[in-house]
Amino acid sequence: MIAIKYTLKLKERLCCNKLPVFIVLMLFAPLLLFAQAGLSWLPSPGAAAAPVSAEIHTFLKGLSGNMRVLACGYRGAQLGSLEPVPVGKKGTKNEWELNIDKYSEQKEDQEIMDLTFRFKREGRTIADAGVALAIDFGNWDVSNYVMIPASVYNGNRNRIVTRGYNEGVDRSDLYRKDLPQTTTSLPQLSPNAGELSRLEINISNTATPAVCIYDRRKGLGFVLLCDQGIMVKDQVIDHGLILEENKSRTQATLVVSAPGVRERKPEFIGFSKSPDRGITWSPGDAHTIKLRLYKFKAKDIPGFLNTFSKIRKDLTGKNQPRQLVPFSAINQIMTRNIDKRYYEGKFSFYCPENADWISFGWIGGLINTFPMLALNDALHRERVMRTFDFGMTYGQGRSGYFWGALNKDGWPFGREAYNDRPEIVLTRKNADVLYWMVKQFELMRAQGHAAFIKADWEWRIRKLADAFVKTWKEEGQWGNDLDHETGKVAVYNSSGGVMAIAGLALASRYYHNPEYLRVAEAAAAYYYKNFALTGMTTGACADILQNADSETAIAFTTALMTLYEFTGKPVYLRQSRDLANLAATWTTSFDYRLPAYTALAKLGAKLTGAVWASTQNKHGAPGFCTQSGDALFRIYRSTGEQRYAELLYDIAHAYAEGIQPNGHITERLTYCDADSRGSRGDGGKTGWNETNGALMSLEIPGVYLRTDIDRFFVFDHLEGRVTKRDQKHQKVWVELHNPTPYAATVRLLAENGNQSAKALKLTSFLDWKKIEIGAGQTSRFVVEGTVIKKNG
Repeated sequence: MIAIKYTLKLKERLCCNKLPVFIVLMLFAPLLLFAQAGLSWLPSPGAAAAPVSAEIHTFLKGLSGNMRVLACGYRGAQLGSLEPVPVGKKGTKNEWELNIDKYSEQKEDQEIMDLTFRFKREGRTIADAGVALAIDFGNWDVSNYVMIPASVYNGNRNRIVTRGYNEGVDRSDLYRKDLPQTTTSLPQLSPNAGELSRLEINISNTATPAVCIYDRRKGLGFVLLCDQGIMVKDQVIDHGLILEENKSRTQATLVVSAPGVRERKPEFIGFSKSPDRGITWSPGDAHTIKLRLYKFKAKDIPGFLNTFSKIRKDLTGKNQPRQLVPFSAINQIMTRNIDKRYYEGKFSFYCPENADWISFGWIGGLINTFPMLALNDALHRERVMRTFDFGMTYGQGRSGYFWGALNKDGWPFGREAYNDRPEIVLTRKNADVLYWMVKQFELMRAQGHAAFIKADWEWRIRKLADAFVKTWKEEGQWGNDLDHETGKVAVYNSSGGVMAIAGLALASRYYHNPEYLRVAEAAAAYYYKNFALTGMTTGACADILQNADSETAIAFTTALMTLYEFTGKPVYLRQSRDLANLAATWTTSFDYRLPAYTALAKLGAKLTGAVWASTQNKHGAPGFCTQSGDALFRIYRSTGEQRYAELLYDIAHAYAEGIQPNGHITERLTYCDADSRGSRGDGGKTGWNETNGALMSLEIPGVYLRTDIDRFFVFDHLEGRVTKRDQKHQKVWVELHNPTPYAATVRLLAENGNQSAKALKLTSFLDWKKIEIGAGQTSRFVVEGTVIKKNG
């Protein structure tokens, strides 16, 4: 089979999570492109492998599992031979020495086993070789949920179609209510019985080095964590993660290989010929593989992901973030960048992209106006108002939904993947517009500028809310794409519209319309059942068909948290946590070690917290597209569970790693070998990353403090501690140090239990206390109620 190679030159990136300016190897070939033809990793039929050790055998027995330790020979990128490696050193014929360190424990409801495999070459020199650990599962079933963070969700057992980049679905799939989840070619366990079913990735393709399996029949979870790879000539060579099923799908084998050798290399779309090879082992060469295995009960997939979110860093350990740029400086840098995007001509407006148009929602249109409005001065308020006038007057379709985009002359166009059908618009874009426009009306009110809110704007956004209600009543979902003229769903069956839940909740209060809230709650129930309970969300971006993605995960987190704060119903807080746990699977959990020659390695970048885009667009980015992630803070505030604060802290700190010396930032902050490996896109700029950084600097407090209990968290790029507490009088002594080269204006949210029990206002950041700390300086102060006094 011939691989089709494309070179695509884009003057302008089409949308978020897109190709770099020049991308090679755009592969749209069918699933079996570079068909796997090597040996199978499955055990030989009827062969009973001796247990590696009694302890490992006992641990895996409840999973119908067994482990083999293997020496591998490769022919190029294909597996050519497999031989068992016995433990210890048994006889002169054995050419390997293998020692295993084992430690097991019972922790709460989890069984945990730590394993360190130490391989040493004893025999002759061999080339194109490696070692592997294979866990064989009997009693396997295709209903098992398989997740590899940021790469595989529910085994990626979805329909594959051959489509080019940003082409949308085949036109025969439009308006098709029975449309199954449809993606371009990606690593997957085959959904078709009798076909080869094997997926192969390496650690650079993951947000966490892990393979996670949930047996729905038994309610049993299994998680394998591993280290990044083996050291070869001062460079880490990633482990491979492989899962293969037999044709009847009754058995499966999970493999961790060192080095990782994939028969096909996953690309931005599809696959290419693999560059992976085995290594040369000379006498005395030694390498180590570390695993941590978990076995635990979980009632459903959200329960399973809840456990994963707690343990995802347990093997790789605590990351080492850098304090680079404080929030206040980020706000200054990014609002300055957004100001440079202000277009003045026949119409004047803020451009969200590197072109003179508005693309609504998604990557910043009518969102990048929020931080500019928050500056609260006449110049920026006037510019925002001009943007609203232009965007809402000329951008709305007959149904109430907005077009994809508006050109600078006021001419609307599709801007999606359907140039031949410009009436089709991404659902998520309109959901974003509804949510952010109501927030901006609320912001203007809170600033004392309600008089500037035009009745026409309010009418148009109410019309948009009505459109979402009408579509819901007629369709029972909002789909992936909508027809902005008729309001009908054009592409069915994704969760791309979940942000409309939050938008309708806000609109219900703003417009005094309880029906909006009823529809929002009904939609939340539908999307939770059909997506959260299946362990993935889809439909965020126009260019990825229906791949699983991070953007709908955080959007749904935000939507459910909004419902909780509006209704007070505990179910929404619990469900919001569930979606935050899913969002955590998309967030890098360890400081990946890149080759020394890459740009990010030379910068000493710490990549924990980079947010992966989707299973198609295989790269990390600075932050969520396009929001602050403040729902994670609100969950922490409501529950006290620090892992959500730590997740947000990681994301905020990775964001600063993406800022270039000139203040520009792009959507690349990645180590994946499928896209922009080791690059932050120096020389480029991406509008949505300017916007989400400005939003983070506003909506996340620099410091959070509970005055009545021992709870204190620093989100900003600072070092801080509580030096003394007087709980009786709710008086707290705090020390903050600013190690960055920027002066910082730190916003502090201090509250007691009664205050924290109340929902935060949308504009609560306007009320947070401000503390000035010079570059390299330390500030000491006392917090007593709402009063802050300097202390030395």
